[in-house]
Amino acid sequence: MEFNQNPVFDYDKEPSRDILCIDCKSFYASVECVERNWNPLTKELVVMSYPSLDPRERGSGLILASSPMAKKVYGINNISRARDLPFPYPKSLAIVPPRMALYMQKNMEINAIYKKYADEKNHHVYSVDESFIDVTDGMQMFGLDSAWKMAQMIQRDVYRQTGIYTTCGIGDNPLLAKLALDNESKHTPTMKAEWRYQDVPETVWKKIMPLENMWGIGRRTAKRLRRLGIHSVDDLAHANYFVLKDSLGVIGTQLYAHAWGIDRSFLGQTYQPKSKSVGNSQVLNRDYTQKAEIEVVIKEMADQVATRLRRMGAKAQVVSLWVGYSLSYVDEFGQGGFHQQLRIPPTNATKDLARHLLYIFQQHYTRQVVRHIGVNCAKLIFTSALQLNLFDDPEEQIKAAKVDFVIDAIRKKFGFRSIVHANSLLKGGRAIARSSLIGGHAGGMAGLEGVGEDEQKKKPKGIQRL
Repeated sequence: MEFNQNPVFDYDKEPSRDILCIDCKSFYASVECVERNWNPLTKELVVMSYPSLDPRERGSGLILASSPMAKKVYGINNISRARDLPFPYPKSLAIVPPRMALYMQKNMEINAIYKKYADEKNHHVYSVDESFIDVTDGMQMFGLDSAWKMAQMIQRDVYRQTGIYTTCGIGDNPLLAKLALDNESKHTPTMKAEWRYQDVPETVWKKIMPLENMWGIGRRTAKRLRRLGIHSVDDLAHANYFVLKDSLGVIGTQLYAHAWGIDRSFLGQTYQPKSKSVGNSQVLNRDYTQKAEIEVVIKEMADQVATRLRRMGAKAQVVSLWVGYSLSYVDEFGQGGFHQQLRIPPTNATKDLARHLLYIFQQHYTRQVVRHIGVNCAKLIFTSALQLNLFDDPEEQIKAAKVDFVIDAIRKKFGFRSIVHANSLLKGGRAIARSSLIGGHAGGMAGLEGVGEDEQKKKPKGIQRL
């Protein structure tokens, strides 16, 4: 290869499988429609957290999912809020609260169907409503000669058993299958699309617009690419490889390969991250304007993250706090929030993490109206040793560690609500209410499980929503 000559990919030498990327269409909304004997494609329905008919509280409602018809009629998406809907609400529109336990149950039912068509090694759950299936070796078993027919069989099977419609992308590798799903199959009558290596110039280069629709390219990366004169995936595929590498590092080389449809990963591969971090974020149920109430939430989140660290046997050396303001609120610097981090002595103690996070908050809070809060712990070390701080009383530090251990043990056995810090009972506290929710609905609930081991034995169906 001559100096500065771009890499050339030989598709004949690249991995070529029959990969399906299957998505449950508007999953949460579809489940709610099916439960009520409504057609998921024609019914106007939104799944909304904190639904309220009080105009003063409408801003609290976050739309978690919308049926295809609701999106079409009201021009909303899954990051909209109640204020984006016409008010009073139309009679044709159904507004329902989330039922995460039900959605997780349906997710397991649907993935059990997928397992009829591929073994564990060739089936990968990507998210609550998306899965990858390698059907290369399974088509012959069902007497089929194409991945398209296999996808059709799976779609019909899922609909027949659950009433849920699915869309499917088909490709030579997981990347092409995912791109076909996101950029074409969701908009076709068959709810399927097939993108192969030979189709890249007509599909990947022409059908993915804007840049942010390309898998792996977010708003910030797209902005950096545009500064380099790259405004489309076609531009990316024909950009100078070495300029991309110098400007974006390994991400630039990866994006260049993706623009050519190259993905050498296999579903059976396991990924071991080089470093770990533990974090949590939440959208508050209302605007918080009182400093004391915001501090209560930060303490609760410190408790949750500290619990997760102790379960992992890890300690954090860096903590960071992100605070997002209410919609349309900007501070004196024109910002919609602030994000700061702090290097700390290794710890997983609840009080230590809370103290450091509150220090960051108090340094940057100037009576802003807060709606989002995020906490993250990074630079983890894995040790069971208790590292004492020379500036604090050793006996007090040992006592605090014992208290954390006892609290963890009680919550593990009897659930989070069996023992709570007193600050969670104050105005603004969110931990008790959030412990009644399920998993991702609350932005990562590990450490706030509402049901302990004893209760799980009595209630095998899991956490019940308040």
